[in-house]
Formats: sequence, structure tokens, C-alpha cells
Amino acid sequence: MPKMKTLKAAKRRVKITATGKVMAFKSGKRHQNTGKSGDEIRGKGKGFVLAKPEWKRMKLMLGGK
Repeated sequence: MPKMKTLKAAKRRVKITATGKVMAFKSGKRHQNTGKSGDEIRGKGKGFVLAKPEWKRMKLMLGGK
């Protein structure tokens, strides 16, 4: 059976932590920020842990078993 390929879109959006959690990053920070407060823009820079039911699917997209 051939190797499983990484889904490149998922690779750019999701990160697996050292403990195995799946993290994503908030959208809406790249441009059109003039109307947003500084708190809102800073908050969008932080990552967040995805819901546990999503983990298995995301790890498969990243070429895992």
C-alpha cells in the first residue's frame, strides 16, 4: 500500500503539539484591521485547541495513521 500523503491545506492551518493536541489559529487578522480593536487583533493571533472529535480526522489529513 502506498504512503499516505499530507493534505497541504491542513498542514498550513493545523499544528500538532508535543502532547498530541491539535491546534488551529483564528482567522481574520491579515488585513482590514482598521475597524478592529487592539484586543481583538491580539486575540486573533493566538491559537486554540480544536474539539476532541476533530483530532482523529485532522491527524489523518496530516498523513498520520
